[in-house]
Amino acid sequence: MLQNYLKIAWRTFWRGSVVSLVNISGLAIGLAVTLLIVLYVAHEYSFDRFHSDGERVMRAQFRHFEGEELYTVSAMSFGFAGAVRNASDHIQDFGRISEKGFGSKLIRSDANHAWFEPDFRFADEGFLRLFSFPFVLGNPENALKNPGTVLLTEKSAKKYFGTVNPMGKTIVYDKRHYLLVVGVLKDPPANSSVQFDFLADLRTFRAIEVAGYKAMMDEKTARQWTDNIGTGGAYETYFLLHEKGSHREIEKLIPGLLTESEKIRESKDSYKLLPLYDVHFSLIAPDSQEKVMIFSAIAGMILILALINYINLTTARSSVRGREVSVRKIVGAARKALVVQFYLESVLYVTLAYVLAFLLFVTLQPVFYKTLHLNIDRSFLLTPFFLIPAAAFWVVSVLLSGSYPALLLSGFTAIKTLKGTTGNADAALKIRKGLTVFQFTVSIALIIGSVLVKQQMDFFLQKDLGIDRARVATVFLDSEDGLDKHYKIIREEVSHIKGVEAVTASNLLMYGDYMNAWRIKRIDAKKETDAYTYPVDEEFIKTMHVKWAVEPSKKSGFNTGNAIVINEVAARQLGINAKNYRQTVDLGNGLTKEVVGIIEDFHYVKLAQQIRPMALFVGNDTTFRNYLYIKISKGASVPETIAAVQRVYNRYKTIKPFEYAFLDDTYRYLYASELEMGTIVSSFTAFAILIASLGLFGLATFTAEQRTKEIGIRKVLGASVSGIVSLLSRDFLTLVLIAVLISSPVAWWVMGKWLESFAYRIEIEWWVFFLAGATGIVIALLTVGFHSIKAALMNPVKALKVE
Repeated sequence: MLQNYLKIAWRTFWRGSVVSLVNISGLAIGLAVTLLIVLYVAHEYSFDRFHSDGERVMRAQFRHFEGEELYTVSAMSFGFAGAVRNASDHIQDFGRISEKGFGSKLIRSDANHAWFEPDFRFADEGFLRLFSFPFVLGNPENALKNPGTVLLTEKSAKKYFGTVNPMGKTIVYDKRHYLLVVGVLKDPPANSSVQFDFLADLRTFRAIEVAGYKAMMDEKTARQWTDNIGTGGAYETYFLLHEKGSHREIEKLIPGLLTESEKIRESKDSYKLLPLYDVHFSLIAPDSQEKVMIFSAIAGMILILALINYINLTTARSSVRGREVSVRKIVGAARKALVVQFYLESVLYVTLAYVLAFLLFVTLQPVFYKTLHLNIDRSFLLTPFFLIPAAAFWVVSVLLSGSYPALLLSGFTAIKTLKGTTGNADAALKIRKGLTVFQFTVSIALIIGSVLVKQQMDFFLQKDLGIDRARVATVFLDSEDGLDKHYKIIREEVSHIKGVEAVTASNLLMYGDYMNAWRIKRIDAKKETDAYTYPVDEEFIKTMHVKWAVEPSKKSGFNTGNAIVINEVAARQLGINAKNYRQTVDLGNGLTKEVVGIIEDFHYVKLAQQIRPMALFVGNDTTFRNYLYIKISKGASVPETIAAVQRVYNRYKTIKPFEYAFLDDTYRYLYASELEMGTIVSSFTAFAILIASLGLFGLATFTAEQRTKEIGIRKVLGASVSGIVSLLSRDFLTLVLIAVLISSPVAWWVMGKWLESFAYRIEIEWWVFFLAGATGIVIALLTVGFHSIKAALMNPVKALKVE
């Protein structure tokens, strides 16, 4: 019986091969796109779930509000973990790992193996107890218990020692710290929120930290910074709880444990313990959750579009299959057997589509990874996180694509069908029209969304920020590599290069991934604000074309190293204006600065946010030297100028190779997530249009075939080609016009809500909807027009002979 069913299914496939191929192709494209999104979504939700105690691990964070805007500090002081552990019976254990820095350190195993490594981190032995990072070599019980020890990952072990066993070998951290290799770990999987290439013992890091503070400040102040309990440190802190859900009790204890300088002063501020499984979305990649939701919705819509094609084309062929069903009913076939038959056909079609979808999935994977900058281990494809939803989609596809045709066709009345009527043809036709309208509604809505996303991104990238970022190259001068000794002469030589208009410097990279925030208080009034700060030299404001709101006087001591310049937002919050701008402000721990001027507001963060208070710490050209900002003259050869800068750099560098970036590119990187989303949405829109067009193509093919005799009669009676084309196209274009009317208000509302998340945004204009609608109509005309013209040009004599 089963063999007979499969034979019938296969014969049906070949009998209508064109429509069948359209069916399978549309379904394969939809499934391939869906599988790509399932892979991405599953990987995002799988973060950190491989840790055996992950459900009970919490990460400490401090939440600070500026108005309605939330800022999160996720690095605690060294003593924070021990103080909280001692105060609460709910905590079983704790672990700490050094925060990832914004630079890199030189690591060396011998003269031939030395590189700057950005992922060298320090951890205590508790970290290894909390997290399930498997050991390849070494004893987990003793690892990181002694100072001067380090664990390598498999990747770093191979990089520095090749095939030689690294156990007992020594590596040098930052030229002066010798570390003994006591173990090798498996590389952290891509779905781990904690990433590292090296793990050295935390005692070594603590000694380096304390020495650094003592070198910068007096003994008393250094002790305040190093011994405080709160956020003043560089340690990601994790707690293992005895039981899940007890973290709220611990959060209540934390405010009472803080040292005086770290006390909570704002009513909305608080310390929270974040579940490990929430760390990825909340701290590491907060933009990913929105993308996951958007992509999941798009995947669902694309799969539905593909399944609609199958249902539409199957039910459209009901008149052809109706006689087959009737004959089988007359000879004794039960309705249950017919339902099984159509479900088996669905299994066959969906399985063939799945094979094609998998091939397309493998082909598109590299492009998908590159566009979204994904790093997904190959082994992840064999985990339940991906395999279960992939199998579920196969089952859902079979059920959804097979249920309606099976119930519809198996329900035909035998006698009526043999007489040429199915009894529910009008209802089926209305359903097909409704599904076609839905397909083009989704497609046109996605076109509108794609256009608006691109407009918003163009707005971000082209808006005047109030600072001149054009033709500005930034070069990092690593003080750890000895370049600080030569800073002044490097800057002098670079400034004389042909094609260099100006040179300035800062300790931080504008639009980079690191900013400093200080609480600034007026000494003469009870006014304060939290301001982002940039240490810069005295040429920065002039070179970057930042405009003055209140310019400093010539006697202001602008470049003494004690001057501060604030923006207009900070001035308003501090109650400072043109008449009283010469103020002394307190930055805490005895540090004071002199306000010598006010600059006009400029954008130094993403345009999704309002301009916040900021301050420029202004010093002489030998004070702030981590980054050179090199303004290249208009008309100068950029490659030649950069090459000349590199020659100067190479004369003084020791190991770190020359690296540079244009400030325009750094600014553009702020919107990497939004640009990625725009690219993917545009790509998915193209797939949605292709799937909808395939469905329309299949329906047009079938309609033309069914109306062949009618067309022949019309031609014999004198109908023109244009009249027949119009006749065949009219119904489809009406459906597309209805889709335009439905999709436009829906897309307007959805995209309006999305744009509200940006402080600075475009206005939605009418022509976007006109363009999307016109695109949908043109696609429909091109799709249907081919068959319409082909049918209209057919020889009427042949057409009249068609059964």
